[in-house]
Amino acid sequence: MTLLLESVNIFDSAVESKLVKELRKSFPDEQYLHLLEKGLKFYQTNFWYPLDRKPENIFESVIQDLKTLANPSPAVIGVEWWFSVTFTNTTPQWLLGCHFDRNNLNEREFEKISHPKTASVLFLNKVSYGDLVVTDQVLTKNGISRSEPTDMKFVSPKTNRFVTFPGNLYHGVIGRMWRPRKETQLRIAMAVNWWEHKPMNSYMQDSRESASVFKLTSR
Repeated sequence: MTLLLESVNIFDSAVESKLVKELRKSFPDEQYLHLLEKGLKFYQTNFWYPLDRKPENIFESVIQDLKTLANPSPAVIGVEWWFSVTFTNTTPQWLLGCHFDRNNLNEREFEKISHPKTASVLFLNKVSYGDLVVTDQVLTKNGISRSEPTDMKFVSPKTNRFVTFPGNLYHGVIGRMWRPRKETQLRIAMAVNWWEHKPMNSYMQDSRESASVFKLTSR
């Protein structure tokens, strides 16, 4: 395995069980489905939570619980978080195409692009497909470092499984590909990026507003 992918860490039973139960109860599958039907773009519904602020909702409590495992550097000041929600049979190939997490998805000048110090994903349910794929490719001023990866790490979704990896790595979510088709499932994960500065995405919202955005009852 390449040196970059040796930095991919996987933790099972990551979050305190009562927090996972509270999160799943506060935000049940039915509400994810309802929001999808209403056209909510989960990938563009991002929140900022400064780590020096005490948790004010279940999402922030989960993030604080993950902090020990993520082991952010002292320079990390906060996290950008959102939910990754998709159906497992949306496509047999990529449920979410490979991409780089960065400070502004619309930025094209390489010198102005930055990545989170650490990227991470907390899986909230176990599904048949939808593995997270992390490659050893990085972004350079000439584009992706190589057209094909020399190595990849696959992480299958499992309830309360947490994975961390360097924030500059190319990654995506793969479908069933060569595997036999199984019943369609809703794949739910919470993406948490650990930043040394606050990204300036136009769609970033304060984490305090998350319950209202998702139309949940605040804790």
